[in-house]
Amino acid sequence: MIAARSLIAALVGVALGGTVLPAGAQTSYSQRARAQTESGHTQSHPDTYYAGVVQHQPASIPAAQVVARYRIPLMSGGINDFSGIATSDGTNIYMVSDHGFIVAARLQRGYGQSIDGMQIRQVALLRGEDGRPLSGSLRDAEGLSIGRDGAFYVSFEQHNRVLRYPSLGSAAQSTGMHHDFERLRAGSGLQSVAVDPSGRIYSIPKRAARATYGFPSYMYTNGSWTGAFRIPSDGHFYPVSADFGPDGALYILEQESAGRGYRSQVRRFRVNGQAISEGQWVMRSEYNQFGNLEGLAVFRDWNGRIRLLMVSDDDLQRGPSELIDVAVNR
Repeated sequence: MIAARSLIAALVGVALGGTVLPAGAQTSYSQRARAQTESGHTQSHPDTYYAGVVQHQPASIPAAQVVARYRIPLMSGGINDFSGIATSDGTNIYMVSDHGFIVAARLQRGYGQSIDGMQIRQVALLRGEDGRPLSGSLRDAEGLSIGRDGAFYVSFEQHNRVLRYPSLGSAAQSTGMHHDFERLRAGSGLQSVAVDPSGRIYSIPKRAARATYGFPSYMYTNGSWTGAFRIPSDGHFYPVSADFGPDGALYILEQESAGRGYRSQVRRFRVNGQAISEGQWVMRSEYNQFGNLEGLAVFRDWNGRIRLLMVSDDDLQRGPSELIDVAVNR
């Protein structure tokens, strides 16, 4: 899926522990710059105020420290078009395909945490609320997350919605709709779904429903959807997956697609309901270092490090379907 140019390019952030700001808060850049000049403190790269979040230019963005990568064996029926992944330990994984499947598997880890194999435990069809298998554009699943109760939450990017599955292969349960969902662009809709430590569900589209700054998010709580925070843009990157890590932070996988191929990065945020902190860039790949990375799951390894387990969509065998395991260095 080729991402179009972002409406606004924002400067990148550092310092994860910044102040949490309401999504609608705005601060005048000119007022800030004038205050810095009057106080005698100037910056070579002044702050940019974007979508209510102060953004700074980064000192550096870490390259990907790859722990393991594994080419997923080809399965029949388009199952390898994996677009979402979930795990709590980096070994037992679940992956969702945009051809209407959920796969449960166990990774075989070797020396240095390499991935030496994958044992398929179960392949289940995504079903509608009537229990029938989803078909056509209705089955275009993109995001996957597991709730505190063990239920599976799946987001869809064409007929934009988030469905709840009590178990693999069960009939879906609706979570309702936000009025923006039907206005999201088909194919660039609800790419991400993530469940926070308190059980609230967040979903993030690849493109906004209308021209706006940054990327919107939606929060499901008390039985209904409401608008939440806005994610500041970074150049031509678009959000394609998200997960709350064991540290409680929200990690967002973003992708840039241009003439030089795919490039991916991950930013980390602190979220408090409808407020979001400054972002911290924790990974950026080189062009074509990986394929079409569309799914992200965050876990902590035995050594205490945060790890990013990502999966690529093979786009009907036009590219690799791979698992990429990356260690976070900061």
